[in-house]
Amino acid sequence: MTNNSTHPFVSLLNLPSSPLALTWLLVLVSWTFPAVAAVDRSVKPKPGPAPAASFPDYAEKTLSNGLKVFVIQDDRKPTVTFRLLIKGGALRDGAKTGLSSFVATLLNRGTTTRDAGKFAEETDAIGVKVEASSGADAFSVSASGLTKYTDRILDLLADAVLHPTFPAEQLEKQRKQALSKLASEKQEADALAGKLTGQVVYGPHPYGAYLTEQTVQAIKRDDLVAYHEQWFAPNNATLAVVGDVQSGDILATLEKTFAAWTRREVPAEKTSAPPGMHGLTIHLVDRPGSVQSNIAVAQPGPARDESDMPELNILNGTLGGGFSGRLFQNLREKNGWTYGAYSAFGPNKYGGVFSAGAETRNAVTAPAIREILVEMKRLRDEPIPAAELELQRQYNVGNYLLSLENAGRTASRVQDIDLYGMAADYYKTYASRMAATTAGKVQELARKYLSVEDTAIVVVGEAKEIRADLEKLGKVIEYDTELKPK
Repeated sequence: MTNNSTHPFVSLLNLPSSPLALTWLLVLVSWTFPAVAAVDRSVKPKPGPAPAASFPDYAEKTLSNGLKVFVIQDDRKPTVTFRLLIKGGALRDGAKTGLSSFVATLLNRGTTTRDAGKFAEETDAIGVKVEASSGADAFSVSASGLTKYTDRILDLLADAVLHPTFPAEQLEKQRKQALSKLASEKQEADALAGKLTGQVVYGPHPYGAYLTEQTVQAIKRDDLVAYHEQWFAPNNATLAVVGDVQSGDILATLEKTFAAWTRREVPAEKTSAPPGMHGLTIHLVDRPGSVQSNIAVAQPGPARDESDMPELNILNGTLGGGFSGRLFQNLREKNGWTYGAYSAFGPNKYGGVFSAGAETRNAVTAPAIREILVEMKRLRDEPIPAAELELQRQYNVGNYLLSLENAGRTASRVQDIDLYGMAADYYKTYASRMAATTAGKVQELARKYLSVEDTAIVVVGEAKEIRADLEKLGKVIEYDTELKPK
């Protein structure tokens, strides 16, 4: 008699559809797939340990002209990223603030072999961008694209770096754009707060300088040429390569591509650390018509080479790193004073800045400042609870591991090790150090880097609405939207 109730697994495996066959199949399944214990979904699973070495290995070699090269091989995608770093950046602007930024903008706006249009046309043809930017301590030029275009990408990158012409018409175009942006920034509270924060934290140090109409008008084409000639030297630079390349092959290509770039003497750095901060000061930018205040509680922070940076991520995340931060929970969730409240450490080579802030209604400006200071002091006085600490450790480790997928970020980190003199295994141990941060370490760092006595409070808002309450916190220095004291 035919069995019309063949078990689907028996049919799939083409086994006889008899009770004995089915019995043996079930025994086989039980051996192959052991019973799984019921999962209690009310209990959050414990995370595994952070990877011991979560940063890629890289090869290092100095070319014959003095250019130091780092190669990170990654064959997961057929792409390659180049990042050239020139030591100096805005720190070398001298009396002409913004000079390095103008150099960056015009670097790909015309060379001795390609005008701006031709350069853009050739980069578009292979889907690549050659972009430059100037930071506080260094100037970078980046390009990335498909590996099959490696030679063409390098040709465009080298042309921009070695043969820029800084056309006069492109300079004037950039000058007009800069002046237009400056005019609009006088009405932007966050821009005013950012400029004044740098000024009060860094004082006369170059880190605190910002563009003005006068500095923009003072920049001439000869200044761009002089900056390029003085700082763009291979022995004052590093090049990071990340992607689907072979180390030996790409190094040979780079030696050939940059053969005409000759080493030369570069002026020695003479920059010192920014001045410290003593006492609590309040700085108010009067912005008539403002219905809310932009608040920043700011003070000097650690330099970029400080060894505490991985653990500082846990401290900052606890205070104001996002939705789970105490500032957000206090000012938004508990009091309803703001849409968000955050904090950040901004390290540079010779000294950094710490800032915590929010945007609030005029009526609660002073109370919000008090609560920011309360949360800073609480981290100094009380150990962070275990559950909160574990949340921040997991979140920060996860963010770091995700960031390793970004080739440009990987390139900059490798170069940072050289630029800031950090330990060779700095990023190898980054995740594991965050994962191992203790409550005691967080409190120690809070006492070291968060001060409620030696700090500056910067506020941008309607003076007549908020000044009286601010004066209850301390002496108020008032500024106009040109950031000049009244």
